[in-house]
Amino acid sequence: MSGERLTIGAVGVGAVGSILAACLAEAGAKVVVADIPRRIAQVNENGLQVNWGERQFRHKVATVDKISSLADAKPDCIFIATKACIINKIMPDVVEAVGDNCTVMSVHNGIGTEDEIARYVKPENVGRMVINYAGSADENGNVKFNWFNPPNSFGPLTDGENSVLGAVVEHLNSIGLESVLLDSFEIKKKAFLKTVLNSALMPLCATMGLTMKEAMDGVATRTLAGDILGEGFRLGKKLGFDYGEGIREVCMGYLDKGGDHHPSMSVDLRNERRTEIDFINGKILEIGGQFDDLDLEVNRVMVSLLISQEVRNGTRKPDEIPDYLLDT
Repeated sequence: MSGERLTIGAVGVGAVGSILAACLAEAGAKVVVADIPRRIAQVNENGLQVNWGERQFRHKVATVDKISSLADAKPDCIFIATKACIINKIMPDVVEAVGDNCTVMSVHNGIGTEDEIARYVKPENVGRMVINYAGSADENGNVKFNWFNPPNSFGPLTDGENSVLGAVVEHLNSIGLESVLLDSFEIKKKAFLKTVLNSALMPLCATMGLTMKEAMDGVATRTLAGDILGEGFRLGKKLGFDYGEGIREVCMGYLDKGGDHHPSMSVDLRNERRTEIDFINGKILEIGGQFDDLDLEVNRVMVSLLISQEVRNGTRKPDEIPDYLLDT
């Protein structure tokens, strides 16, 4: 680690990545950003701008025009806050930027994103962040912090001391973005829970054009969301993830607070971009396929509908249908 001041590479500074990068800069870290040309131009002109209630973070940060150039900054940690569906596309460039002791952190929706990263870098240098905040960006890239349900969670892919993760958590706690450091099992458990929450509304809203509030207010769609949660928790139990009695009701209450806006999967589908369905409901189906006595039919229907729309939009080729949908 570079003394007491962390050097952070931030790959992807949409709303989620911008909030994380701006908070780390506010805490004193040196931040270097990599993103698409349009976003880099915005950051070069205006810096990272995040409005968090009455707090305003404005930070001029360094940028690079390609991910591999992050190597020049010798980062202690590289956060990847892109869409999960492009991990394998960008990781060869990330590899060029990673030093021997650099931690690569998955900041994604879904299950197993950290395992995908570990196909390219040493597993002991891989970590996962589970985010419990949301933001939105305007046309100039300025980000509004919409809500925060603390804490955020961090953890390593493999157990063992990782001073960088601890330092990142300390940095974020110092400016009020409450975060905790978990072990490798607990961070997997936390990521699974967050994915089950996402699975309940993301494809439902995307395929039906509903906001989260509309989906939870509708009798039929609310029932579907509850059914999806139930399937996820039954799989979780098979995997040894025990969330305690009443977890379904707790999660339904959480989803009720989602608000009258469209989730990111809806936005991606509407704008004819590849969605993260493979790492959310699709991953639940993929993992669940090893258990013959597990019924995941509601997830199967949601994934089938969503992927069919991707094929229609041209963002997925007709021959890119996952095997878990073909094994009926």
